[in-house]
Amino acid sequence: MNPQKTNPFLHWAIVLAGFTSVVAQVLLMRELMVVFYGNELSLGTILGTWLLWTAVGSALLIRILRKTHRPHLRVSTIQLILSLLLPFVFLFVRSSKGMLGITLGEMTGFVPMLSITLMTLAPFCLLSGLLYTTACQAVHNTEGNAPIAIGKVYLLEAIGAGIGGLGASFVLVRFLSPARIVLLLSLLNLVSAMLVGNLNPFRTARLRATWILLVSLTCGTFALSISDRFQRWYDRILWEGYDLVATQNTMFGNLAVTRMGDQFSFFENGLLVFTTPDRLTAEESVHFVLLEHPLPRKILLIGGGLGGGIQETLRHPSVESIDYVELDPAVVLLAERVLPPEQTQFLRNPRLRLHHVDGRRFVKQTDELFDVIIMNLPNPYTAQLNRLYTLEFFREIHRKLTPGGVFSLQVTSSENVIGPELSDFLSILSTTLKSVFPDIVVIPGETNRFIASNRPGQLTSDPQLLIQRLRDRNLQTLYVREYYVPYQMSEERQAYLRRQIHTVPPNRLNKDFKPVGYFYDTILWATTFSSAFKKLFLAFARLRVYHLTGLVASITLILILLRWHPTHRTHLFAPAVLYAVFGVGFTEISLEVILILGFQVLYGYVYQQLAVIIAGYMVGLAIGSRAAISEKPPYQRTFHRFRLFQLLMCLYPLVLAGILKTLHHLSASAPGANWMNGLFPLLAAGAGFIGGYQFPLANRLYLRTGQPIQRVAGFLYSFDLIGSSAGAIITSAFLIPILGIFPTLILLAVINFCALLVVLMSKETAET
Repeated sequence: MNPQKTNPFLHWAIVLAGFTSVVAQVLLMRELMVVFYGNELSLGTILGTWLLWTAVGSALLIRILRKTHRPHLRVSTIQLILSLLLPFVFLFVRSSKGMLGITLGEMTGFVPMLSITLMTLAPFCLLSGLLYTTACQAVHNTEGNAPIAIGKVYLLEAIGAGIGGLGASFVLVRFLSPARIVLLLSLLNLVSAMLVGNLNPFRTARLRATWILLVSLTCGTFALSISDRFQRWYDRILWEGYDLVATQNTMFGNLAVTRMGDQFSFFENGLLVFTTPDRLTAEESVHFVLLEHPLPRKILLIGGGLGGGIQETLRHPSVESIDYVELDPAVVLLAERVLPPEQTQFLRNPRLRLHHVDGRRFVKQTDELFDVIIMNLPNPYTAQLNRLYTLEFFREIHRKLTPGGVFSLQVTSSENVIGPELSDFLSILSTTLKSVFPDIVVIPGETNRFIASNRPGQLTSDPQLLIQRLRDRNLQTLYVREYYVPYQMSEERQAYLRRQIHTVPPNRLNKDFKPVGYFYDTILWATTFSSAFKKLFLAFARLRVYHLTGLVASITLILILLRWHPTHRTHLFAPAVLYAVFGVGFTEISLEVILILGFQVLYGYVYQQLAVIIAGYMVGLAIGSRAAISEKPPYQRTFHRFRLFQLLMCLYPLVLAGILKTLHHLSASAPGANWMNGLFPLLAAGAGFIGGYQFPLANRLYLRTGQPIQRVAGFLYSFDLIGSSAGAIITSAFLIPILGIFPTLILLAVINFCALLVVLMSKETAET
């Protein structure tokens, strides 16, 4: 093939494609999180569906379309369609909940969740996958070398994705509304489409440049002028039927405030966080635990204070100071902006100190001791929240309590009937808590309040003693008083709860690196909608690492028996390359999930650092791709390097396991702890480098099958994405909570070793 004239804007269009894909992914995932109950399964489903549709677009759509000798025009056309499609995709996401009759604040079942995800993500992701394959063909037409062309597109897209990830995390979602970001992406893709496709009526360079500039300024001015109205329209679609007072996007999620009469309800990512004024909930959240302590002076509140918990705590005359931890400062600012002054005046109380930091990070770093620590957070339905319900965190809490100090947490329960799934969930938390604290009392109700003390005999189950303390402190409460406390703490209710909570074995304690808590909370979620899903989750709960390693080994053996023939030419070579690409895709996204969770566990939730970890992976991916395409080794050396990097991917999960285990045993206050967290972006970059280097090698090898470049590029890219899709769902929702992080890393090593074995057995074909 004679290379055609290089289009000067094609490479920038590919970078923009990666940028657009990641920014749109961040926005759409945030929008869908407002629609869904944000557990790990929903997050994995969103990401997995995104990757799956992109894989379909890259592998199948190119087979439907006829081959074109002007692929740069197809790139231009796809970008033009994307620029027009993006606003409607976001409108579709916002409208999907109402279309299925799901109200805001309502948990979404798996079937409607999957249906919404498949419908809303399909248009954008299919075109995004098709754009990658078409770009490979366009670069090949202009530069002539098929392996280099595929590797270059992979590299440029990775660079754009890295820029998009950092830009979305640090700039776009912090300073621009979703509507403005969507319109900005549309404008950028429109301009790129005009440049790549030379879509203008003029021939001279000066007139073409003037035309592009005028169109860009006109579209930009129009987009800026309608962006605010567009955003209000967005909000009205989502919050139809509610009196929406305010909405705000922050780096942590979407905040919204609605009003009904004199009550204000605060939502985060579509889920109700608190309603104010709500004296019953506020009183229950703090008074039971404060009455368990004879003289509470120093209090630490982690979450839940703005709904009235802080005001109720300040009623206790002995309280000298309250440290309140609220991760997102926008929540406090929004409350001060929309609530009546009398409902926020407590924020100016001299006894109150606000801390905008992750709760676990604050507990780990503070040098102060507290008489009472109250944690009012949602159930551990995600890995991020589960870190605050683990054995290791309870030990950190224990160290921050004064002698005789009291700690409390709350989880959703049932007033009258506790089923086996809820019983298992409560039992895991109770046993984990008892492993640290010698004295525990549980207050029954729709919300069970676990109260623990570091001194035996400190707590009481006698409601009359709590009532006496209530009177001694002259607390003017409306609900938690003489008639209410005996009912909540009646012997009959407490006895029933004790019968439902049993002791679980040590291997089922909720731990940092084996977070079974959020898996059993997911089982509760599944039980709400379908008994079939409950049975499926319970079946998964019985899996062990040897079951899964046996399954992977069996699949590998079947593949070898079907394709390998030692006496003549084997048909194992092409499947070996595909197997390796699938395994590396599965492994890379799994390692990314593990590194993010590991960092949260060891150093607390630091949003910016998580973005740096993801950016580190993208940098490693780009460097690996650049290193692979910059060299042109002979074919046999390419195969040797492919085997070498497959071996490295076998070993890397084991190395990572050793590093995480070492870091887990080091205290955060130890010398060097500040630089140790810098290891995580480097570890992510290492995983990205291996995958980024191997993918161009895989394309170079697979081109020997004789298929055209667009099919090879789309097919291998789709296998990589399908592996990533499977890894996103399976690892986050099942492997990590069931097996734990270290057995999961062993399983990843086994998957890649089996792929290496298949690659090695295809050697004779590679040498022919």
